[in-house]
Amino acid sequence: MQQKRRIEAIPKSKHMCSKMLTLLYLTLLTGIASCGSGDRENSMADEQAREHQRLEEVQEEHLRRDRAPAQDSLSFEQAFSHFMTALQTADTSAVNQFIHPDLGLWVVEQPGALPKMTHVTDIRKFRREFQGRSFFTIRDEVKACDLREEAWPSFDCGNMDYDRGQSGYSKDGCFVAGPAKFQKSGYWDYASLSETEIRQVKDTLPLLQRSVLHTATSFEFHFGQIDGQWRLLFAKLIYPCSA
Repeated sequence: MQQKRRIEAIPKSKHMCSKMLTLLYLTLLTGIASCGSGDRENSMADEQAREHQRLEEVQEEHLRRDRAPAQDSLSFEQAFSHFMTALQTADTSAVNQFIHPDLGLWVVEQPGALPKMTHVTDIRKFRREFQGRSFFTIRDEVKACDLREEAWPSFDCGNMDYDRGQSGYSKDGCFVAGPAKFQKSGYWDYASLSETEIRQVKDTLPLLQRSVLHTATSFEFHFGQIDGQWRLLFAKLIYPCSA
C-alpha cells in the first residue's frame, strides 16, 4: 500500500509543476504585453508631439507667405518702419517675414577679439552671445530709429563716451545709405566659418541694397529687396572699441 501511495503521488507532483510553469508563462506574457503597451503609448505620445510641432511650423510658414505679398509695394522706409514695430512689440512672426526662407539672416557679433557670425532662419531660435539673450533684447537699446538718408557719419573711438552720451560718431541718429562699406568689411573672413558658409555669405552680399546705422549703439541692419520684398540679410550687433 505504501508503494502504491508513492506511485500515485508522482503524477500529482508532475501536475503541480506543470500548473506552476503554466502560471509563470502567463505571468511573463502579461508583463511583456504590458511593456509593449507602455512602449506603444510612449511612441504614440512622441509622435503626437512631433506632429504638433510640424503643424506649428507649417502654420508659421503659411503666415509668413500669406503676409509677404502685402510688402511688395512698400518703399524701404515703410518696410523698415514695419520692422521696427515688429522689433519693439517682439512680434516673432512679423520679424520672421523679413528673413528669407532660403538665404536666412546672418547675425554678426564680437564676443572677443574675433567676430562671430550666426546663420538664422527662425528668429525664435537665435540667442545672442552675451547671456544667451533673445534677438528682441536689442529693442531696449534701439528704441527709435528715424531714418535720415545720407552718408554714414565718421567714427572715432577717442570721441566715444557712453556715460556722457557721446557715441563717437560725427553725427548722431539713424542713417540709411548704400551697403558698400559693409560689403567690404570682411567680417566673414575672421569669423571661423566653413568654406561653404563663407561662400553663402559672399553670394548674399551682392543682394544688399540699403544699410541702416543706429549711432547710439553702432548696430547695423542690412537689407535687400528679393522678389519684391525687403529682407533683413545681415544684422551687425557689435559695440565699437570693445575688442
